[in-house]
Amino acid sequence: LAKGNVEAMVESGKLLAGGMQDMARSYAEEAKTAFETMTADLKDMAAVKSPTELFKLQGEIARRNFDALVARTSKNAEVSMKLANDAFAPISTRMS
Repeated sequence: LAKGNVEAMVESGKLLAGGMQDMARSYAEEAKTAFETMTADLKDMAAVKSPTELFKLQGEIARRNFDALVARTSKNAEVSMKLANDAFAPISTRMS
């Protein structure tokens, strides 16, 4: 009985560790993409010729960033819930 419990805990730990590595890798890629986007935005802002153009560009950037934030948050919530369910599955199965 104890051996089965330990095996379930080990399997759960492996799933959790693998999922956390995948999430960390995804966060690093998102940070790199965000930095590249920010650099491009700064170049666009430096090329602005009038205040009206600047306000228009700022609005576009803010809208794009808000949409990206909502999409990333939603994706990260889904991935986190899936990871929690997958990691708990061996323990749950063992408890049943």
